Amino acid sequence: AMMVVALCTTNSLGQCTSGINVQYIAVGSSAQFNSFAFAAEDTIQTQSGYTSPTNFWASSSEPLTDFNANVTDTAKVWIAWDSSATCYVYAYFSVDSTIGIKDFFSWHKITQNGVTNADAAAVYVNPTGSSWTACSGVVNVGQPACAGEGASTGVPSAISTFLTTQPGPTCKIGTSGCTSSTAGALPAAYCSQTSTSQTSAKYCFFNAAHADIRAEDTLYANSRALSSYVSTGGLAGLGYNDTACGANSTATVGCAFYESFGKGGTFNVVKFALSGTDPIGGATLPTYTELPVGAAPVVVIASDADSNGLGAGAPSYQITNVNRAVLAGIENGTFGCTGDLRYDGSGAGVPLQILHREALSGTYNTFEFTGVRQMEASSQSAISDNKQIATSWFTSDDSGQEQVNENQGGPGLNYGTCGTASTPPSSACGDPMYASSVACGSNGSALHLRVIGTGEMVKVVAGTNGNASGSAAVPDAFGYAFWSYGNLAPMASGCATNTGAVTCSGYVAHYLTVDGIDPLFTNPGDSTNPNGAYHAPQCYLKSGLPVCQGVPFTHIYDGSYPLWTILRLITFNNTSSQKTPAAVLQMYEDAEEVAGGTSVSGVTNLDDFVPYYNSINKTANTADLNLFVLRSHFKATGSGITPNNGIAACAGTYTGIAITGAIGSCTIDAGNDMGGAIITVNADAQFHDDFNGIGTNPSEYFGLHN
Repeated sequence: AMMVVALCTTNSLGQCTSGINVQYIAVGSSAQFNSFAFAAEDTIQTQSGYTSPTNFWASSSEPLTDFNANVTDTAKVWIAWDSSATCYVYAYFSVDSTIGIKDFFSWHKITQNGVTNADAAAVYVNPTGSSWTACSGVVNVGQPACAGEGASTGVPSAISTFLTTQPGPTCKIGTSGCTSSTAGALPAAYCSQTSTSQTSAKYCFFNAAHADIRAEDTLYANSRALSSYVSTGGLAGLGYNDTACGANSTATVGCAFYESFGKGGTFNVVKFALSGTDPIGGATLPTYTELPVGAAPVVVIASDADSNGLGAGAPSYQITNVNRAVLAGIENGTFGCTGDLRYDGSGAGVPLQILHREALSGTYNTFEFTGVRQMEASSQSAISDNKQIATSWFTSDDSGQEQVNENQGGPGLNYGTCGTASTPPSSACGDPMYASSVACGSNGSALHLRVIGTGEMVKVVAGTNGNASGSAAVPDAFGYAFWSYGNLAPMASGCATNTGAVTCSGYVAHYLTVDGIDPLFTNPGDSTNPNGAYHAPQCYLKSGLPVCQGVPFTHIYDGSYPLWTILRLITFNNTSSQKTPAAVLQMYEDAEEVAGGTSVSGVTNLDDFVPYYNSINKTANTADLNLFVLRSHFKATGSGITPNNGIAACAGTYTGIAITGAIGSCTIDAGNDMGGAIITVNADAQFHDDFNGIGTNPSEYFGLHN
């Protein structure tokens, strides 16, 4: 039976006055944030008893607290609900990939209303500091505009109370007036729990998480951050377990990441697990499945501010490409001058200001393991030791963004004396990062700095971040970001407000090809980009209903562009005690259509990623495969998860695929694939046909690295 969260409230419009019917509460990366907002606008209208209009509300800053670790991260959020007395509710909290997965898997044992040792979510919105007042316009660029009650009075108190309340049982079954059918005695329906045991069922807050990389890879990224920094250890640890910078003595809560521009941005590092019990809260974790959402390229971006540097020749740029050997050297501190990116023998050039994301983000890790630290189809299972002090320099297989000489003390280097969240560093500093590297002749030295989030990365490159006084000058900022119309919008100015192909009067940054390959178009200057070669295509996103120009993603489809990943949706899997939430699957299907060019709720060609599937059949929950390249999966050191590319189960049929997330079914993979070698679906299937059952039974083409 459908369970409704019933909360008392007053509302003159009648919305949510009888309770709320929660469908989808998600957390995770920004790469899927916008597409799923439009998916919610469509999905909500198909629900039985839906009452128009749909209300939409968004915020750029809400406190999402992990009550296991007692730390708070700032999240962007959107919420959609209908106008029924018992209203349908959808919401998405955008943090980063690893924090999103950690939040989904953060659970603790609670005693509540007579029930002892219930397994309950440990992360939800902190009532202190949250605000639910009316919003206006488009709050998060590339999403629907604030609408209905969201724009007039704000979020109904029934919804805000739900979002700021610890999930848990409302009464103990068997006591007076409390049965298994009493509202709130068991987890709400959106948690999809079938167990009637109050100590076995999972009282969830989130029923979905979104990541740029596989959950197994986020766990690796988190474990790497919480391992000791050793400069000769191939960067297997980044040092955020250092008590000198605030980690606790058990390394369950590590040092925070700080950005270098005094804007106050931080992200916390908290230990988590994907199975078994929560390492802090002790609760038994729910089991999960991962669904492939689509492929997203990481784009290398460069400031146009310096006409003698990265912006030379604009708009007929002189610096338009970086090969991966040079890219790795720039990121690890081997190179760092604009001359390193030129092909004319013109000398050192001027210093770069090299920007790094926080090491938990999916963007950072995709970039790290496809562009900075790659092994070119090596089968070696671990990164080799740093060779910096040997006669041979460290190679791409032991390169990393935290490798910079001056930063080899990890985040504890000069901690507390060189900068804070609100004070930009100006000398050698582990976190907030400030690390000088190579000298560019007499023009000064390259500088490495940290940003938090995609938004800050792009704004710093574009010169629109509003950096605090005392921040390092960044005329030749060099960074990276996942492509999306919203992410790269700050790279242009004076853009038209028409639908379709949009041109702009000015550009403040451009993107580079990698190994001569364009991430978005067939060729950098071809006619499909009305903004011109190396300019990020633009779309008018502030109407709330963007109709954009389609992006072909030619070299994602053919696998030749090296910096990309498969975006993931993580949710509960089907077992005897839980089911995969139907509303999450419905959102998933709608988001595939949003990304695939189908007009959904008035938005067209919001091509934020290459959809994994096409020809969605929402009645049968089937689809056809749209992307015929993948990354070879592998088993990371210390992982207990056997790799599975997800192709063998398809048995050569890639149409009418069931997209229900069933473990072991066609396209449902397992293990790590961050930086795995790019292969075709056909090659993996043929390998299975030829070699399955031979020797050690290699059922798929596993274990190869990029």
